[in-house]
Amino acid sequence: MMINVKREKTGIVLSKQFYLNVLVLALPVILQQLLRVSVDTLDSIMLGQIDQIQMSAVSQAQQIFFIFYAVCNGFAGGCCVLVAQYWGKKDKEAIKNLLAIGVRCAVIFGLIFALVVMIWPDKLLRIYSSDPELIRIGASYLRIAACMYPICSVSTLMFAWCRGIEEMTVSFSTNVISYPLNVFLDYCLIFGKFGMPELGIQGAALGAVIARVVELLILSHFVLKKETKIRMTIGDLKRKDSRLSKDFWMISTPLIAHELIWATGTTAGSSLTGQMGTSIVSGYNVANVFYQLQSSVMNGFLHAGSVVMGKTIGSGKSHRKIQQEAYGMVLIGVCGGGLMALITLLFGNSFVGIYTLTPEAVTHAKIFMLIFAAIWPFSGVEMMGMIAVLRAGGDGKIGLICDIFSMWMFTIPLAFASAFFFDASPYVVVSIIKLNIAIEAIVAFLRIFGGKWIKNLTH
Repeated sequence: MMINVKREKTGIVLSKQFYLNVLVLALPVILQQLLRVSVDTLDSIMLGQIDQIQMSAVSQAQQIFFIFYAVCNGFAGGCCVLVAQYWGKKDKEAIKNLLAIGVRCAVIFGLIFALVVMIWPDKLLRIYSSDPELIRIGASYLRIAACMYPICSVSTLMFAWCRGIEEMTVSFSTNVISYPLNVFLDYCLIFGKFGMPELGIQGAALGAVIARVVELLILSHFVLKKETKIRMTIGDLKRKDSRLSKDFWMISTPLIAHELIWATGTTAGSSLTGQMGTSIVSGYNVANVFYQLQSSVMNGFLHAGSVVMGKTIGSGKSHRKIQQEAYGMVLIGVCGGGLMALITLLFGNSFVGIYTLTPEAVTHAKIFMLIFAAIWPFSGVEMMGMIAVLRAGGDGKIGLICDIFSMWMFTIPLAFASAFFFDASPYVVVSIIKLNIAIEAIVAFLRIFGGKWIKNLTH
């Protein structure tokens, strides 16, 4: 249902309580995201102590998981959008049905993806590297890591469902157990500590699988036993609702397509740099790890902002009120992105020093840091505008359309041509790829300003 748009002067929300509410909701998600990325960071550091190729292999192998996780976020995003709006309407039965629908979809997708990765890990890695040794080592990691994919797909969906009903702390309280466990197991299994076998990169994969199992068990116990707002039961997971299933797919399909197109486009940077030499791969991956750590902060605000916007729309607030909150979210994106850029400039080089890299790889990493710093203000607006605001308003198609044209018909073809036909430097290639973020930020702002993005999806 489109909310009738009446053109009137709409300012930005000025209430301190609004921004405080977003911050309170964002903090546990930020901590959870930081814990998640910290595991990948520590894995790369630990493997880097063995040799540079193992560090690069796990970084390239994680590009596969990045695409998988992005699609999971498409399912989770569709679920969260609907749950947040029905939470605003206080329709608990619809919220129960949405979890049942989402979990079934997540299980099926996770199993299919895991099977593909187990059967063809080397073929998938050839997309991101031409180094035979890196592919061989990375494939041994993927065959084990693929076991956690169905588990992660369900956990991602459940976390999103919890966010939709403003149960934000469960993500942190769950991961404060699972992620330190992950790091401990990785340390033991990579280096053979405390009587455990020394497995190197395969140990990192096995540690991740065990930790994800523990994570799902804790999360399921909360959702099915401890949560009191909706009071889900195991029997509720059998629920079916054809109308809500249709709504779920209507909202999730463009989000899944958007996430898939965005993730494959984003990993194009790794694919291109992976063909340019191991030192460039290492430098890019180190800079990208720092970028992902910072993204954890903005992802927290993104998820909190999406819940706040969805609840506002679902509760039937006026168009003017919704627009004011949307502008407030864009302001958070501008300020957050600017702060992330400043942090990159101040601390990026120090972060590079943590790793054991060749001098050439260090130089590459520092220059990639500068590129990421330049794009951060746009990235903040893109995250809060395109994802938090527009998706919460049921306008997920705009991101899909934007990525098709700006990413796959402009920046990626231009980047490939620059790399393989014009022999451009890796810095130029990565800069061209990141240009897509700036385009999406501008499109998101214009779309929000137009005011035609708001849809109440509840029945």
